Amino acid sequence: MVVVQEDLLAVNSSFSKIIKRGIGKGPENCYTVLNANQLYVYIRNFMTPAEEILMNQKEYNLVMKYRSAVISALSNELLKDASQLLEISFDSMYQDWNFHTNSGVLLLVNNRPHPDIKLDENFNRKLFQLIRMVGSQFHKTPSEFKVIKYTENSCAIESKEIMFPLERLLIKKGNEDLLLTHTREIKKGYIQHKRLFEDLFNRSIEDIYMMWDCNQSKHYLIFSFKRPTP
Repeated sequence: MVVVQEDLLAVNSSFSKIIKRGIGKGPENCYTVLNANQLYVYIRNFMTPAEEILMNQKEYNLVMKYRSAVISALSNELLKDASQLLEISFDSMYQDWNFHTNSGVLLLVNNRPHPDIKLDENFNRKLFQLIRMVGSQFHKTPSEFKVIKYTENSCAIESKEIMFPLERLLIKKGNEDLLLTHTREIKKGYIQHKRLFEDLFNRSIEDIYMMWDCNQSKHYLIFSFKRPTP
C-alpha cells in the first residue's frame, strides 16, 4: 500500500478520538508523519483541566505518571488502528509529553530493519560528539548512535546502552518517582544546551522529546524544529 495524505489524516482523526475517550479531552492539533517504518504523531494543546491544576501545583511526576499510564493502556488500540489504516505492522509505541509547552509526540515503530539515513560524515560526527558531550553530564554514554529521521522539520536519534546499573535497579525496585525526576532532569539538560544543537542544525529548535525503552536500554531523542515563517 502506498500511504497518501488522506491515510495520515485518518490516523490523526482516529488517534484524537481514542485519546479523547481515554483522557476526557482530545488534542486541539494532531498531525502525523510516516518515515520508513516509523510513525510520528505530533500532538499539541492536549492538557485537561485536571492536568493544568497538577502542573500549577508543580506535581510534575504525578501528571506525567497519569498521562503516561492512560496512553500506555490505550497503546494496543493505537497500534492496531495505525497498523490497519496504513497497512504497516507497528510493533512498539513510545511517548513523551512536554507539559510546559503543551506538546507531545507518539512514536510507533516497526521492528524490521530500515534503510540508513544518508548524512554528511562530518555533520554526523559533530552531532554524535555533541550528544556525547551533553549527554555524558546526565546519563551513561551510549554504545551506539543512529540518526533514524532527519528532515527540515525534525531530527530523531536512537541511542543504545544508555542506562547505568543504578537506573536499572530503580526500575527493578519500582522507584518510578526517582526515575521520572531523573529523566526530567536529563531532558532539561538537553534543553539548557539547545543553542549548541541549533548552531549545528542551523535551525531553531521548538521542542525536544526523549522517549525511553528501559527493557532494551535505549532512548529516542527527537528535535522538533520551528517552521520558517512565510
